[in-house]
Amino acid sequence: MGQVQSGQRGMKKFTPQEISHKFATKCGSQFSGIELWAIKDIFRRNGKVFDGVYYWTEEDFIKFLGIPETTAESGRILYAMVHYLCTFPFLRPRHPPLTFSQVAPTTLTFENVVKVVVLFTGRYKGVLTGDYDFLKLLFCAVAYYEEVLADDKEFKEKKASRSSQEQERISEELQTQEKSRTGSDDEKMGFWAKKFTALANLTNLSGSVSSSSVSIGSSDTDIDEEFLNIDLENVSNWYDLDLIKSYDNIDIELLRISPTSLYHIFQLLLAIGPLLPQEPISTYSDHFAEPAIGRYRSIAKSMTQSFDPNWVLGNPTDHDSVLETGISYSRFYTAIKSVMPFAFDGLAVLFEHFLFNQRITPSSIETQQPPLIAIPAVVGSPPVDHPFASPKDHDGLEELNEDSGSAMILTPSKLLMAPSRLPEPTKLMNATMIAQLATFMDINSFQLYGGLKKLYVGSEAGFSMGSFEQKVFKWNAPTIVLISGYILAPEPKGARERAFSDLLPPIRYGSSTSLVTKRNGKVTYGAVVSTPWKISHKECFGDNSTALFQLEPVQDMFRSTGYNGNYVYFSKTLGLGFGNLPPKQHSHQNHGAPQYAFGDLSLTLEHALEFGVFRHIGSETFRSSQIRERVEFEDRFAITELEVWGCGADEVLREQARLWAWEEREALRRKTVNLPKDIEESRALLEMAGLVGGGGKRSGGSV
Repeated sequence: MGQVQSGQRGMKKFTPQEISHKFATKCGSQFSGIELWAIKDIFRRNGKVFDGVYYWTEEDFIKFLGIPETTAESGRILYAMVHYLCTFPFLRPRHPPLTFSQVAPTTLTFENVVKVVVLFTGRYKGVLTGDYDFLKLLFCAVAYYEEVLADDKEFKEKKASRSSQEQERISEELQTQEKSRTGSDDEKMGFWAKKFTALANLTNLSGSVSSSSVSIGSSDTDIDEEFLNIDLENVSNWYDLDLIKSYDNIDIELLRISPTSLYHIFQLLLAIGPLLPQEPISTYSDHFAEPAIGRYRSIAKSMTQSFDPNWVLGNPTDHDSVLETGISYSRFYTAIKSVMPFAFDGLAVLFEHFLFNQRITPSSIETQQPPLIAIPAVVGSPPVDHPFASPKDHDGLEELNEDSGSAMILTPSKLLMAPSRLPEPTKLMNATMIAQLATFMDINSFQLYGGLKKLYVGSEAGFSMGSFEQKVFKWNAPTIVLISGYILAPEPKGARERAFSDLLPPIRYGSSTSLVTKRNGKVTYGAVVSTPWKISHKECFGDNSTALFQLEPVQDMFRSTGYNGNYVYFSKTLGLGFGNLPPKQHSHQNHGAPQYAFGDLSLTLEHALEFGVFRHIGSETFRSSQIRERVEFEDRFAITELEVWGCGADEVLREQARLWAWEEREALRRKTVNLPKDIEESRALLEMAGLVGGGGKRSGGSV
């Protein structure tokens, strides 16, 4: 394992502990001097000391981040992820544990914290300058080992003889077969048992290895260390090492993520959506209390069912109630990239908290504190001085100062946003909705925090095409359309539903809610329209940046294919739609009512804004779902709310503000008549026009 360039002689051998230590030293160079001081001070003030060693427990970690009790399970899973990444670049335990307690998370050292902060904040790009896939590493940190696949001889034989593309297909086939098996011991295990059984079983893929999880004060001098032949003295890019390129030779196809674990992670990240690095989580304490936390949980459920529509949240304390099929890496990667590419951005903001310390300056570090020394990474190894005890205590770190490493800070878009200012909340657009939109919409391009402008709300302005036109058509920047409703019964109820049903083709497909386990009939759809709205009776408007999305019961995204230009139409008599042409209006049939012909992937609202239809049977103007391929459905729903919000980048919003100001000035100018200041002169002007004087006998104004 990890034996790259092992054929070269004269190369110095390193123990895993030494390799991990050197990687941590390299990570330290990605921080400025003041940032290192800040991390050290935070670690000292919030941790514990044992025999001269500083360390953090799970309780210390969760307490520092301020994760509330209502998301306690999220905090525990996050700590497990952090503890797993502490051994990076080694991603497997180097000695098979005998019991569960031997691999359960114990403590974090300062060296561990430095590494995970570099990884989670994106600064790893200064160390691993190649095309390193952090999403894959994140998957490994949450995943557990799937014993069914590991023991499947047919799976191993097929994998050895097929291309990488077919390997993914085979993995998906096996995953489908597993859905029929429920109630096995492996499926009933909770997150912790799965996670650490996984670590134990992933040690037999490339030869025997040895290591162990440790706790304070543990020692075992009988365990031999494995020496690896790696040229660390001349390495300029750690990504060039096979140890890192291969993710420590972990077989990714044997790993699965628990949907329940994803649910808890999403729940926390949604609740801290507007969080800035310098803000404590307590700033948004209302997000973790009812009713807000209930809404975040509902969104987290929709996001999780994007990975597994059959998943049902069980009681986390009752393993018998958690029956689920694990999520493979191929499905995880597809769902994240196509549906929620920014879902994990909140992790970067969360770990930036380690770099914001209001009280720390280099001169304020107490010199009498115990030194920051590492807890042994291998049982039986003597403690060694930690390289970050002082910027001058270790070779290679002498040059660290306030300027060094700052150029390597690579922060996600969320770190660049202005202080969060939510718009006046409505039924649909509120803090929870913005958090969900931010998982797939760039918050800076769309100004989700602070730049949204309420244009039209059906429950306030009235559900009519006229009100829609009056409120929306003056906005020349991008708009976000949100539509919520509930699925209509197959048989129409009432005159209105029957009249609407008569305009539609026969029902041939089930609803999206019927494909999801234990969900009510509520649906929420939306659209992003980047061009100004206009009347379009015969042809559509919009461009290839127009997109549709679904938020409930499953989060999904439908982007433009570029196949045709049937993006959006708007007509007072025909309604509005996305992905199809305006319906034809017959004067003799159905009293002139429109006859709808839906596109293969389309969203249509009838002219009274009372009913809508979303069809998903293939790709046309918009691409069909990448997470529900070959799944056909059609949602016919009654509209309960319709909202349109203006958005856009700063320059777009400024241009829109200038346009509105100009229109207001023009309207005021047209209302103002410039009359002469002299009253007699004004009267003479009106008499000449025949408007006053003469007892009304003069006609005036005629030629």
